Amino acid sequence: MFKFLSAYCIKPKKELIIKETTIENLKPKEVLVKVLYSGICHSDIHIIDGDWESRGFIKYPLVPGHEIVGEVVETGNNVNFIKKGDIVGLPWVYSSCLNCDYCISANEQFCENRKITGIDSIGGFSQYIIALEDFLTIIPKDMDLAQAAPLFCAGLTVYSAIKNLNLKANSFIAILGIGGLGHLAIQIAKSFGLNVISFSSNENKKDLAIKLGSDYFLNYNEIDKLKNIGKIDAVLSTLPNIKGKSEIVMNFINYLKPFGKISFVGAHLEELTFKPIDLISKNLIITGSAVGSRINLRELINLAYKKNIKTVIQEFSFKDINLAIEKVRKGQIIFRAVINFFK
Repeated sequence: MFKFLSAYCIKPKKELIIKETTIENLKPKEVLVKVLYSGICHSDIHIIDGDWESRGFIKYPLVPGHEIVGEVVETGNNVNFIKKGDIVGLPWVYSSCLNCDYCISANEQFCENRKITGIDSIGGFSQYIIALEDFLTIIPKDMDLAQAAPLFCAGLTVYSAIKNLNLKANSFIAILGIGGLGHLAIQIAKSFGLNVISFSSNENKKDLAIKLGSDYFLNYNEIDKLKNIGKIDAVLSTLPNIKGKSEIVMNFINYLKPFGKISFVGAHLEELTFKPIDLISKNLIITGSAVGSRINLRELINLAYKKNIKTVIQEFSFKDINLAIEKVRKGQIIFRAVINFFK
């Protein structure tokens, strides 16, 4: 039997309550992980605030958190590849059936029987978690582990989205939003050999965008300057909400080359309006991208390690988790909040 503290969301729109969790002994394929760092994703805010309750897959109480980095401290008797002392990470997908068409094609995030970390299991806002060996990713011990935590959702989301755009080297991509997702997207897009045009309404982010590798920085009201750069091959929208920006976002259709694509990874609920004729006339594609597979995740960790991809984070102690959540909710974090269990 294991006992530890976890931060519970008892009901939506309430502060989390830290209380004791008790679990029985490990099942054969289970792994006990001591959480070292846990990122706070905007999806956690949607879950805590009840924004997704009507979708039917969230039941309270729960312990949120799905950007988890920790150390293996115990393994079940049928765990073969993960060892005590390994540093591992756990993403949004906690488990899947491993046998359906989606799973065997490395798209387990769409498995109809998948379980979600922090919804169907104890999430990362906890001193310890139980995970399944097959869904843990080993992390190099000399990697910056605090910066690694957001890679397990924010990084994975933009990595798989950019990879799925299937762009050739030297293609032009516009990245909308320089925040928790966008600042990682800039670095990942550059690692794919792309020309990056970053868009933000905050001029103060220009220097950072260029430092991260962006080739150009434009405000949304400067979209016409794309005429001087040339038509673009793709747009990646990382915006968590587009209130007042819907028309601006869809205006990028006019600047796309034939066969261009717009991909959305910011999980906003606002409606978009466009004319089908504008898509038809240039064979354009509007798409979305949901997190990524275990293969994508391993590729990303390897890429981040070799290319020194940096996550800009602010760290909080476990006891200050509600403060951290409130700051994420209000957009006061640059760029990702991470719970540091050493504090």
